[in-house]
Amino acid sequence: METQRDRQIGHDGLPLTAQTKLQNDAKETRHLDRVCESFRQYATFTRCARGNLRARVEACPDAQRKYLPPSLLPGTAEAEHREKEMRRAEVQNQFLFDMILKHSDVPTSQEVLQTSRRVSTDDEMSKVSSVLKSLARDWSDDGAAERNPSYGPILCAFRKYLPTVDCAAPPRVVVPGAGVGRLALELCSRGYETQGNEFSFPMLLASDFILNGGCTPKQPFTIYPYITETCNLFSYRDAIKEVKIPDCNPPAMLSTSKHQGDQPPEFSMAAGEFTSIYQNEKEKEKWDGVASCFFLDTAPNVCEYFQTIHHMLKDGGLLINFGPWHWHWTGPPQRPDDLDLAAYRYRNSHIDKRYLDSIDMSWDDVKEVLSRVGFDIVEEKRATSLYTSNPRSMKRVEYRCIFFVARKRASNL
Repeated sequence: METQRDRQIGHDGLPLTAQTKLQNDAKETRHLDRVCESFRQYATFTRCARGNLRARVEACPDAQRKYLPPSLLPGTAEAEHREKEMRRAEVQNQFLFDMILKHSDVPTSQEVLQTSRRVSTDDEMSKVSSVLKSLARDWSDDGAAERNPSYGPILCAFRKYLPTVDCAAPPRVVVPGAGVGRLALELCSRGYETQGNEFSFPMLLASDFILNGGCTPKQPFTIYPYITETCNLFSYRDAIKEVKIPDCNPPAMLSTSKHQGDQPPEFSMAAGEFTSIYQNEKEKEKWDGVASCFFLDTAPNVCEYFQTIHHMLKDGGLLINFGPWHWHWTGPPQRPDDLDLAAYRYRNSHIDKRYLDSIDMSWDDVKEVLSRVGFDIVEEKRATSLYTSNPRSMKRVEYRCIFFVARKRASNL
C-alpha cells in the first residue's frame, strides 16, 4: 500500500475492502487481494510447517531416531494426539481469519478453490502471524501485562497535559502505527476525538473486525497466537497457549464515551502511510496531539516523521511517545570493497531502498533533532516493556524504552 488512502473505519463505514475497490486503484486492490489470500492460506502454511518437521524426523538416521520421544515419531498414539491438538488450534486461528474476511465481504478459505490460489510469500505469512500476536497484545486479558507499561504512561500524560475537561470541544489526537486499534480506542473512550493511522492491510482488516463488533466478550474468539513457534519452548503446549479476545466491547466503549456530557467523540482509522497522509496541507495545524507507541523507529529517517508531526500539530500541540530506538530499516553494513556509497547501493540494489537510506540515531541525537524541528521536551523517563511476546517462552525480549512528552513551540518564537 504505497499511496495515501484516507479511509475511515468507523461505526457505519463500508468495509475496508469495499472502500479500497471504490478508489479504483488497481495496484492497491491487487495488494489487498494478496493480503486476503494470505489470510485464506494460514492453516495450509501452518500444517505444511508441521509436515516438514515430520519429514525431518522420518529422515533422521535410525541410530539417532531411536532416542526420540514417541510424541515426535509419526504413527504413534502420542504423535497423533499432539497433531490433533495442533490441528485444533490451527483450525481455530483459520476460523478467525475467515470471520475477518467474511466481515470484509470477501471469500473465505472455504469459498475459494485451493487449486486456483496464488501461493503466498513467506513475508506475507509472517505478517499474518503478527496479526494474531497483536490481537493477543491489544485485545486479551493476557495482553494487559504488555499494554499497561506502554499505553498507561501515554494515557496518563494526555490526561495531565491535555485534559478534556478544559476543552470546549474534544481534543483531536492521531495514533500513528495504530495496529489493531486498542490505544486509539482507549483515547477515544476518555473523551478525545481520535484517528488511528495504519499502513498494514493485515492489521487494518483485523482492527476493522474488532472495532466494529466482529466479536465481543460475550461471544469471544479463542486464538492460539504462538502456534508457529518452535524454539525456546519448555513444552509443545507452550506453543498452543490459548488466548481469548476481546477482553472488552469496543463498540460499547465508543458509544458510551462522552465529552462533557455531549455526543461521543469521533473515532476513525485512516489507512495509508503516515507522512503521505499528514503532510497534506489540509492536515496542517489540525491536531492537538500525536500518541506514538513503538512507532517512531519505523522511520528510515525520523526527521521526516518529526517534520510531519510538527506540520499537523497546532502550536502547543503534544507528541507523546513510548518505545525503543530499534530502527526497523537498518541496512547491511558497508564493506571495505564498497569503494563508495554508489558501490554500496549497487551491491544492495536488490533490497528495499529504505534499508539503504536509514539513519540510525541514539536518544541524544533524537532529542537534538526534536529541538531543531521545533519541539520542547517537557517530560522524559526510561521504562521497560515487552512486545508481542509469548509469556511461556524461554526467550523474552525486553525493551528499555524512552517515554517522552514534547510540545510544539509557538510559530512566533
